[in-house]
Amino acid sequence: MRHAPGAQAEVNRFAEVYFNPKGTQDKLHAALAPAVERYKAAASPGQDDRAAFRGHLQDYVRLYAYLSQVISFVDADLERLYVYGRLLLRKLPVSRERLPVEIQQNIDIESYRLQKTSSGKIKLERGAKEIGPIGPKGPVLPAPEKVEPLSRIIQELNQRFGVNLGDDVQNSIRQLQASLTGDPALEASVRINTPENARLTFNHIFNDRLQEMVDGHFQFYKLINEDPEVARELLDWLFEQYLKRLKG
Repeated sequence: MRHAPGAQAEVNRFAEVYFNPKGTQDKLHAALAPAVERYKAAASPGQDDRAAFRGHLQDYVRLYAYLSQVISFVDADLERLYVYGRLLLRKLPVSRERLPVEIQQNIDIESYRLQKTSSGKIKLERGAKEIGPIGPKGPVLPAPEKVEPLSRIIQELNQRFGVNLGDDVQNSIRQLQASLTGDPALEASVRINTPENARLTFNHIFNDRLQEMVDGHFQFYKLINEDPEVARELLDWLFEQYLKRLKG
């Protein structure tokens, strides 16, 4: 797929909408549309071109996200291309017939196998046995008031980072948790891998689910992408909560 002469101008137009507090999703989609149409137009024998383009863009987005966490540098053009690439990847059509390579590499299939551990018969005792009646219930006491874990982390983030996360963010996080909980590839990776490898899969799927939320939870999406410290703290908490739910 050849580089479009006006590609930089398209990235700049997209950034103007994205970084504008009054920017809307429909304007973002319109800014991404030219690149998506060029991608679709690269029909066979352009399959390899599409795969190469998508692969290069994914590599750039992941590398930039990593480097921005470990070194300090300021380059407006690279930042604009990064946010543009993240959303463009979500709109590019892709086959989902198999798991992403990153997930396949982090699943240790050899340790996920059936193994006979014991054998024998279960014996039941013969005869009748009397079962006593259920006794009267004791007084019902009101449960002590508890702050749910999600409310606590929201309070901590607000206090530590001086942000103002409200009910809309809590709803977005609950939807994200539900999506992660229902992902079979993530569950398989966490059950059979080391915590380090499982966390890699968790981060990968988290980013995919976050991309899917851009339409209905745009402000939450921008918060995660624009505040690395809040994003890191929230991601750590989500992973911890996911492990607790899986073990529970």
